[in-house]
Amino acid sequence: MRRFVLYTALALYFSAHSAPAADRFGEWLLEQPRSFVLTLSFKQSVPLNDKIATSELGFICDQRDKSNVVGVILIPVDGTFENRQRIIPVLIQKNKERYDPFDLVQHWNNGTEYIFLESNDDADKLASFLKANEADGVKSVHFFFPNDTDAGSQIANHIVVDLAGFSDGFGAFQKVCASPQ
Repeated sequence: MRRFVLYTALALYFSAHSAPAADRFGEWLLEQPRSFVLTLSFKQSVPLNDKIATSELGFICDQRDKSNVVGVILIPVDGTFENRQRIIPVLIQKNKERYDPFDLVQHWNNGTEYIFLESNDDADKLASFLKANEADGVKSVHFFFPNDTDAGSQIANHIVVDLAGFSDGFGAFQKVCASPQ
């Protein structure tokens, strides 16, 4: 339950504030918005209904109690995610048009307006997938996850995440996350 509150607070924090100091790695931003919270995030803005809307993928390190818990949060574009299931299947593909056996399928938790991974193992698998694809020259990966069947015409969400700079950013993220507070 403590983590759920943390993720909720961070989701609200990401969308409303910017940290005083940050390092940029391509499109990835490494920030320490609170003394015990470290984030590595990617934001994508798209035009939606005559406005600019933003989605965000963020790796989060909770350095309280020296636990260095790493989780991941994915905040879809406002108003595009409608799913009441507790667990959300997420397909992460390197090619938008076709599935590859080396693509990643994970089960994320539903936070109502966002989804999240709170297992260090799942966060590590995602980071390894992103790093391996960046090393192979893949420019971006595609996150697909479903809406409820009665949510209207949009049956799935699709978010594109650029990989340029991820490996360097994640290396810096891990180093700071592991350092004592």
